[in-house]
Amino acid sequence: MNCKNSQVVTIKKVVNGGYGLASLPDGKTVLVQFGLPGETATIAIDRQHKQLDHARATAIVAPHRGRIEPPCPFYGRCGGCNLQHANYDTQCRLKHDILVDLFARSPVPAISSQASSIAPVRGAAQPFGYRQRIRLRIDDRGQVGFHRFHSHQVVPINRCLLAHPLINESLNRCGGAKPFRMLAGNSESVEFLLDPRESSLCLLFQLRRPPRPADRTAARQLGEGGGERTRILLVGRNFAAEGPFGTPEGAASRLLSMELPGTPPLMLAWEAGGFSQVNNDQNRVLIDCVTSLAAIDETSRVLDLFCGMGNFSLPLARRAAHVLGIESQGSAIRSARLNAARNNLDNLTFRQAAAVDGCRQLVEEAQSFDVIVCDPPRQGMPGLAALLGRLCHDRLIYVSCDPATLVRDCAELTATGFRVVAIQPIDMFPQTHHIETVVLLEKN
Repeated sequence: MNCKNSQVVTIKKVVNGGYGLASLPDGKTVLVQFGLPGETATIAIDRQHKQLDHARATAIVAPHRGRIEPPCPFYGRCGGCNLQHANYDTQCRLKHDILVDLFARSPVPAISSQASSIAPVRGAAQPFGYRQRIRLRIDDRGQVGFHRFHSHQVVPINRCLLAHPLINESLNRCGGAKPFRMLAGNSESVEFLLDPRESSLCLLFQLRRPPRPADRTAARQLGEGGGERTRILLVGRNFAAEGPFGTPEGAASRLLSMELPGTPPLMLAWEAGGFSQVNNDQNRVLIDCVTSLAAIDETSRVLDLFCGMGNFSLPLARRAAHVLGIESQGSAIRSARLNAARNNLDNLTFRQAAAVDGCRQLVEEAQSFDVIVCDPPRQGMPGLAALLGRLCHDRLIYVSCDPATLVRDCAELTATGFRVVAIQPIDMFPQTHHIETVVLLEKN
């Protein structure tokens, strides 16, 4: 180890991104991988910048009481998980503290004052084996795995502790097969997708070029060799998806589906490769939280922005007068309309549009809503606050997967007449720093 890059530091806290925050002897800030609050650690500096350095902990002199030996043999090499060195209770406390820290540091008093009222994290019943989909990268040598941290180098794996057991069974069964290796050699990635309702698997190979007869033959052999519950799809950027290959075949088997509790249960389907929450059990917790905070009745008009395939729209429609869903992705809109029809819900309307464009059109139409639900991607929803202030006259529920953009957007919303009422973090992604947060805002 280079002595110039080796330092001993004390971790002050864990910040957004899962890094331990510390100061070097010269006062410079350093972000430390695998550090926990209060620990004294020897670190190796990996990257140096003008304002701060990045490092990793190489030895722990005084460990945190929640530190454990990571159970995954790939941890520290694979760039997926970054909190496996902490027990699960500690992980939930860290995520809560990260949210508190971000809210407290907001320059907007209406936001910083809410830091002390953030509810405890609603943890997962299953901290491992919860992911219903994983995407594995494939390098030029055909090695299949996850990218190393801050690198495009592939770390080969034969299992992932976060993946559902059926996915790992499929990876072990199919990964060494000749058809799998043949398809992998022509692909950028392969995605393993669990169909929660059918307990079947779908494998999506992202090909580097259009499929050829040999690819189709390999896909058919792999699907048939994987058993009656394995489907293979060939997808790419410049050609239409082909498949499914294997059993069963037919256009309908490109759909994955899940069941949500209710009387009768709700059946939600989406196209393979389309978006769905990766943690099915915690998604039910998330839906319960959103519907509870929405507090709607049979007179309520609801707008569901970034509605996807109707994850919130359909449960809300069972209680509301009408729900309008807006989503930019065509496959998600197709699935949402299919789901409404299959569940016999006629008080749902879906529009395909970018969120900003869709909201501008609603303002032009002089529409308004009792409740608005927003579930944007990681970049949040910049530029939407003023429009939402005009469209909403009661409650807005913001479902965020990135706490930094959440704090920014909540500040913008308070400037347009909203106030933060409740903040509930939900751990959708155990073993990682990622956190889902549900915020209820009301019009002043």
